[in-house]
Amino acid sequence: MNKQLYCLIILFVLCSSVFAYSFGQNKVNFAPQDFSTIQTMHFDLYFPAGEDQFGRIAALMAEDIYYYIKAEFKVPILTRIPIIFYSTKQEFLTTNITYYLLTEGVGGFTESLHNRVVVPFEGSYANLEELLAHELTHAYINAMDNRFVNPNSMLRPTSFPFWFSEGLPEYLSVGGEDDYNNMYLLDMVINNTIGRLNSADGYLAYRLGESFLTFIAETWGREKVPEYFFAIHSSFNLDEATKKVFGMDFEDLESRWHYKLKRDYYPLINSHDIPMENFEQRTFHKKDGSYFNLAPRFSPNGSRYVYYSNAGGRYSIWLAGTQGLAQPQLIFKGEKSGKAEEFYYLRSALSWFPDNQRIAFSTKTATGDKIQILNVNTKKIVQTISISELQAIYEADVSPDGLFLVLAGQKNMQSDLYLYEIETGKLTQLTDDSYDDAHPRFSPDGKYIAYDSEHKCEKQEIRYGLFSDLTRDIFTFNIETGEIVERTFENYDCFSPIWAEDGSKLVFLSYKYNLANYEILDWETGQRAELTKCIAGIMNGDISFDDSYLVISNYFDGAWDIYFDDNPLKNLIYEESSQPQSFVRADDLLQTIDLTRLDYYGKRTKAQHLSKKQTPQQNPRRPHISNNESDKSDSLKHFQDFSWDDKPDSINVPPKIEKYKTKFALDSIWGGLAYSSYTGTVGAIDLTLSDLMGNYGIGISLGISGKIEDSNLFLSFMNLKHRADYGIGVYNFYDETLYRRYLIGQDDYFRLRERELGMLFIYRYPFSRFTRLEFDSQLYYVKQEWDYLAPEDVPTENWQMDISKETDTVIAPGLAFVFDNALFGSTGPMVGWR
Repeated sequence: MNKQLYCLIILFVLCSSVFAYSFGQNKVNFAPQDFSTIQTMHFDLYFPAGEDQFGRIAALMAEDIYYYIKAEFKVPILTRIPIIFYSTKQEFLTTNITYYLLTEGVGGFTESLHNRVVVPFEGSYANLEELLAHELTHAYINAMDNRFVNPNSMLRPTSFPFWFSEGLPEYLSVGGEDDYNNMYLLDMVINNTIGRLNSADGYLAYRLGESFLTFIAETWGREKVPEYFFAIHSSFNLDEATKKVFGMDFEDLESRWHYKLKRDYYPLINSHDIPMENFEQRTFHKKDGSYFNLAPRFSPNGSRYVYYSNAGGRYSIWLAGTQGLAQPQLIFKGEKSGKAEEFYYLRSALSWFPDNQRIAFSTKTATGDKIQILNVNTKKIVQTISISELQAIYEADVSPDGLFLVLAGQKNMQSDLYLYEIETGKLTQLTDDSYDDAHPRFSPDGKYIAYDSEHKCEKQEIRYGLFSDLTRDIFTFNIETGEIVERTFENYDCFSPIWAEDGSKLVFLSYKYNLANYEILDWETGQRAELTKCIAGIMNGDISFDDSYLVISNYFDGAWDIYFDDNPLKNLIYEESSQPQSFVRADDLLQTIDLTRLDYYGKRTKAQHLSKKQTPQQNPRRPHISNNESDKSDSLKHFQDFSWDDKPDSINVPPKIEKYKTKFALDSIWGGLAYSSYTGTVGAIDLTLSDLMGNYGIGISLGISGKIEDSNLFLSFMNLKHRADYGIGVYNFYDETLYRRYLIGQDDYFRLRERELGMLFIYRYPFSRFTRLEFDSQLYYVKQEWDYLAPEDVPTENWQMDISKETDTVIAPGLAFVFDNALFGSTGPMVGWR
């Protein structure tokens, strides 16, 4: 193999662990996370070190989800599944388990090479459970695929349709019961944009697939969903699978689902408002290409409002006048510098200072979440607040006097409320429990904070889990006394409170009719009235200080837009409701979980599994699974004994929490071997290894040709764990080149023998997602030797060795500063530069 080709191999192997970089964009591991591990019957769980209670809760959650999924598929898995939990979304986004750059829109993922499940904790155990159920469904299916031995597998589809592969995990995690998810279906049905399943892509494919499978379960029974799964897996196309299970073409089945959706959603046109009929539309996503127009907030004097929008490609902050006489202005462009690498799309909030000139908002940066204070007139950041005690900062609200901020922040696997004094930097924790607290808002007099938090209600019928009985309600916090009062008591979510009528009333979003709309509550009497009834659903909004205007962000026709209303509180009909109650948590959320059940799920050896009493179970759909027995009464049926994986009812070896130790596993291997009479044994092998967390990578490339010293060898190591990434490599290359000189009568030959022995070093230090300094250096020793073969020596190949010899030592350093904030679309970069 020539030298040039091996140089390419060097570059590939050494850089194979640095795919976290896309030209110049980086993952910044500002504070590397240490992990602990716990092993259960089916999982190896890894979680932040020191969070043992979280680890045990997560382990019990995972095992319960496993048996929930197994009850659907009836087939156990034979391989262990690693699950990695990150303490925050920011830690998750900088994971090295995948080398691709992740964005806020990625909730979690299941990596297919080692079937690793990777999820973040974002404050809510209920949301974590839904996310884990989704990703474990992916991992479960991957594990099942690995155990099936199908002789016709080469003739069958290699994957499920995208809508099915993502819709099935959504169906099993939320069961079609999530009002927010169903909002997208309602909008597509009302606006006649639902289309065909096989044409669906992106986020909407999740929603459509979930709805389609929910329709199957409600119409033919839940058992039909896994039956359909196995039919698709073993069929050549969807039509064949659909005919097997339902006796009709896929198009006919899809049409029935469409009719069902129309029957469900068309009546809402009569009972609810099309937003542009009763509101003035202020943003137009079809004109500016935006998708998000969120979190509008009036200035204290009511003359202007700010909001988030991704018009122009980047998620940024815009300023508009209340009267709508001028075009909105871009006042802060996000996602292009280290000051605002990203926002929490659905949790970021904007808040004004009383001077009507400054706003506060949270951003994600390379060194953690920050509070930025922006002057809307000069469009400049005037102050950046870092709060090292908090691992994540979500919503922030400024007090009426401008001296304090109330924050929804995360620390030690909890999302609580915090009061921050701007001048002194003093941070005071207001709430302290494992329930997720969000959307805090100061009252106009600054004495109270309204917010929403989780609480327990009646168990949901379809959604399964330890935390399936959690919904959100509205609470108020008395800053002086610390008293918490619960204001709503519902089995549906009530969230995002705002104050009205000088603080005597609370306006909040609720899913009373399965659509997010505003209600208004007299927080003293408990009387309530409906404020809006919009299709398809409101994300957030605000009321001006004098209650003259309401501005909302509503989803309709495929995107979020800003809508405006005058005199929103007129002609309201109040009704009696539950009286407010002083609230004291009886116990913390995690204390309600019976962790003694985890002792039943200790890791078991194969011998312990097989020692259980064998009771054959019939599974005629999958005759290729191992451990099957024939039914003598019917040769077409097979039995599989899966009793060894029954849900345990006794304690064997309780799971233990241990410190995570780095272990390497094989990622890829390629090679070949041959024999030549000229050189002897010839072979090549290339392999790569990495640890579970993807922090360390090893590359080995061996090209053996005759003698060891005449072989090509390359070893590399990459360390990506810390903020600064580095890699080293050593190599030995040997190459021979034969030259023929044409002479009159007879030719002679020259042979060039080249040997290169060297070392490589790479160092990269990212300052932010968009900038980095990189240094690389190569030190190598080169030796060139020329041999001569005279015409008379050709028959005997008697070479004259070393007629010329040259050696050299070379040092080749390189230094670069790289910047890249380009934002890519389907055809290439849309905005930014690099």
